[in-house]
Amino acid sequence: MKRRDFFKSLSVIPATLYLGNRMLAFPPADAGAPVVKVRGDSPYRNTAKAVKMLGGMGRIVKKGQTVMVKPNIGWNRNVEQAACTHPEVVRALVDLAFQAGAGKVIVMDHPCNTAERTYQRSGIEEAARKAGAEIRFPDENRLVLYDFKGENVQKWPVYKDFLEVDTFINVPILKHHSSALLTIGMKNLYGILGGRRGKLHRNMGTGIADLANGFKVDLTVVDATRIMLRNGPTGGSLEDVEKKDTVIASTNILEADVVATDLFGSDPLQIPFLVKGHEKGMGNIDLKKIDLRTAAA
Repeated sequence: MKRRDFFKSLSVIPATLYLGNRMLAFPPADAGAPVVKVRGDSPYRNTAKAVKMLGGMGRIVKKGQTVMVKPNIGWNRNVEQAACTHPEVVRALVDLAFQAGAGKVIVMDHPCNTAERTYQRSGIEEAARKAGAEIRFPDENRLVLYDFKGENVQKWPVYKDFLEVDTFINVPILKHHSSALLTIGMKNLYGILGGRRGKLHRNMGTGIADLANGFKVDLTVVDATRIMLRNGPTGGSLEDVEKKDTVIASTNILEADVVATDLFGSDPLQIPFLVKGHEKGMGNIDLKKIDLRTAAA
């Protein structure tokens, strides 16, 4: 099928048929939600502690719900290279979701490299399966149009898997990105998209803010165990990686990203998608105005 015909076929499908409770254009910013930052030598314990400090996974996941855990599994790299989310952070979230009563937990991303390879080499597939999660690979037959109602990004193909869930947990890794400057929680939503995502690199800050403002994320957990300081998003050299042994979590995606940006050593006001998200009312960009709580695991 030609690309033009493919999008024509999507356009006749009523989008609301697939959106469930994921569609929330211009969602409220969860005002006053805390951001927690936990440091320790175990990514698993850091994650568990962070979620506990937010009130426990029972505040996010209800009994019988289907939960999507969406890491960054974009690249054919190993844990030490810090291009993908740490598998122990993913395992902890799957465990916590089941402990809260989840009926099903799905782990999925739309990688830039071949999914079967990235899932395996990153260690995420093995960790998620051992915790009882269902592993899904992106299937273009499951793309539907989704309306983000953004300035630059309106209707765009999204995998139904990310829409047909009750709870969406976003699990980015903090790292350098050559185009966006950083990739954290808001940028991690590129992984729910199909189509020619490279087209979104034009006016990227606004596009990323459109995605994050038009899609409901219930919890963002930022993996900053090992961060890629340069040559992102692919990296490869261990000289580009620094250990931070930190996990950041919040129900406010923008404010989680602001705290992560500060941990990286960058100024949030210099990150276009954070500035644009703040302008859209998604949260505070001033670290002093964020309810930040820190602890050791």
